[in-house]
Amino acid sequence: MFGPNLWHNFYSLVSVVIFSVGFTTLMLHRNMIKKIIGFNIMDTAVYLFLASKGYIFGRKAPIIVDNVQSVEAYINPIPAGLVLTGIVVSVSVTALMLAITIRLYERYHTLDIDEISLRSKRDTPGRSKYYKDIKEEDDE
Repeated sequence: MFGPNLWHNFYSLVSVVIFSVGFTTLMLHRNMIKKIIGFNIMDTAVYLFLASKGYIFGRKAPIIVDNVQSVEAYINPIPAGLVLTGIVVSVSVTALMLAITIRLYERYHTLDIDEISLRSKRDTPGRSKYYKDIKEEDDE
């Protein structure tokens, strides 16, 4: 039914499934920590996809041993470099997102993104029309 190409593209299929899990987590949850976890799951899927596309069965890492200098003996190092660079950037972005989440929690005492948005509109100076609407909703 699926043919031999299914096993050839197995890692690509797995990375699409993992990316879908991360994307739905990012979109459907209102908790900031869960959104960050979903973002990291998506990153992992992209790294798996890049690594699977860069690897060629039967070839070795591009480190010259035994004086074998033929290009056909080694894999392409660029996807591995992209994965390493992406991991470094992802860790930095995750640290920044967590730091901002901590600051938001200290200010608004919640991790719910909708509640933070509602409270930030209430706290923002110069938005008196929004404040009146929110105040009326709170009074009811």
